[in-house]
Parts: sequence; structure tokens; C-alpha cells
Amino acid sequence: MIDRTKHRILFLAPQSTYRLQAFLEAAQHLEVEISIGNDRCHVLAEQWPVGPLPLDFRDPELAAQQILTSSRTQAFDAIIAADDHTAVIAALASAQLGLPHNSVASVYAARNKFVMRQMLAAANAATPRFVKYSSSTPPQQVLPEIFFPCVLKPLLLSGSRGVMRANTREEFCAAFLRLKKLLHRREFFDVKDTAAKEILVEEYIPGIEVAVEALLIEGELTPLALFDKPDPLEGPFFEETIYVTPSRLSLSTQEKIFAATAQAATALGMKHGPVHAELRINDNGVWVIEIAARTIGGLCSHTLRFGTGMSLEELVLRHALG
Repeated sequence: MIDRTKHRILFLAPQSTYRLQAFLEAAQHLEVEISIGNDRCHVLAEQWPVGPLPLDFRDPELAAQQILTSSRTQAFDAIIAADDHTAVIAALASAQLGLPHNSVASVYAARNKFVMRQMLAAANAATPRFVKYSSSTPPQQVLPEIFFPCVLKPLLLSGSRGVMRANTREEFCAAFLRLKKLLHRREFFDVKDTAAKEILVEEYIPGIEVAVEALLIEGELTPLALFDKPDPLEGPFFEETIYVTPSRLSLSTQEKIFAATAQAATALGMKHGPVHAELRINDNGVWVIEIAARTIGGLCSHTLRFGTGMSLEELVLRHALG
């Protein structure tokens, strides 16, 4: 029998996430029950039946089916994802359960950097030149097609992992082989998506970089915060850096940034829930580097407070519950 005395949210997160505690605290403050779905070993889970719902994150469709099965004994009012990969699972499961959600196609486009670039280009958004290769391709073979400076990226990873700049043919070959080695690590052996072994090469975009935190409400973008990144991010690697908010950019520039973020969300078909975007600004305009259907990663959300002290996570939970 299903207990409906309280709202219940399913929070999907890998065991390595930084985001869990903040969402647990927000749920406690709102007196909302929160269930955790993670990639804990299913064999061990059988030994400890009380605790997180074990899901197979390697197979999003299977994970969604596991959530559907679990919902027969504990109904969920919303499903929230911690990262790009679990956002796809959340969209699949929400669609089957009739919960508010982004389309699976839009969330996958936000996760897959090549698909995202294709959709942004189709919407006439500012987009650099880009091309995709299998990581098994010899880098010397594609050198005649490469433009410099360029940036190499894995299609499915986040947090700037594996992102490298190359200014010369030699740097390109070295970066390509380094990224190939990363994508063939054991952790990716069982990933079902073939894009996990593909590499995006795109034109390097100079300029200052910012991050946007926002909510989509029935397709309308509501900005929550704009972060400046004061450190120059010019490569060859793009490690995570300092975030500063409120932004010191002019109001007119901020408006252009929010407009570019809204255009990108619309281009991908995103309509519901949190949005995190990375953008660059230069003399040629505002360029969306990435956009994701989730909140900001790491511990950055601790810097944000809304209204009478509401956290970002509480705001997201309130929105998810309508």
C-alpha cells in the first residue's frame, strides 16, 4: 500500500555526488520525504534492503524501469537529478509516471555535446565550427580538417573533464591520444551509449566566461544567479575555477547572457526544472559553451540564498512540487 501522507521526491545521484547533503537538508526543512536512487551495487543492496534504491546507471532505460517498479510501493511526486547522466534517467522515468519533466530528447541533447552543437546551430545561435570523431580514429588522419586553435571534448563527460585546447598539429595529436586513453578507461567499458567513445573538436572561443543558474517554468527562463569566473580560462586545460556572484558585468551584458541561455534552452526543447549554463562573451557576442538540465555542481550552491534565506536546493524542490 502506498503512503501518501507526505510529498516524496526521488533524487537520482551517483554515490560520488557532492549534492546529496544539500538536498537532504532542503527536504528536511520542507518536511518532504526524499528517496535516493543511486548506482550502488545491486548485489550488496539485496543484503541491506533498507536504504537507497539501487539503479543501473549504465542503462538509462533499465534504470527508468527499476524506478517504475519501485513506484508501485512508494509513489513519487517528482524526480530530480544531480548530474547530466541521471537527468536522462529522470526524464525517462518521469515520462512513464506522468510527472512534470523535460523531454528525453532535450535532456539527452544537453548531455551530448555534439547533439547540443547541432541543435544550437539549427536555431541560429552563436556556434563555433565543430566536428565529431571516433576516438579510434588516428589523429594524423584528420589533421587536414582541423582548425586552430581548437578545443577537444569528450561528448558525455562534465566538469571540464577531458577538455583540452590545441594550438598546433602536434598539440592536437597529443591531446587526441590523451583523450582516447581517458575514454577507454575501465569505468566506461559498460556504458551503453556509443557517444562515450567519441570526441568533439570545436573552434576555440576566446573571451570571459560566466555561469548561469536558472529555472525553467513552463518553458520560460527565470534567472537565479550569474557567476563571473575571474580567472582567465585559456587552456591547455580548463580545470574548475573560482566563481563570484553577484556578477560585475553591466546590466545590458547580463541581459544578453540570459537571452542567450533562454535561446539555448528553447533550441534544445527544455521546458521544466533547473538549468545550469556556461557561456563566453567576446566582441562577436555571447556564446553558449554548455547547457545542462540540472543545478550547478560541486559545492557552489552554498553561496546562493533567495528570499528569506532559501537555498537553491529548497527552491528547486519547491518548483518540482509545484
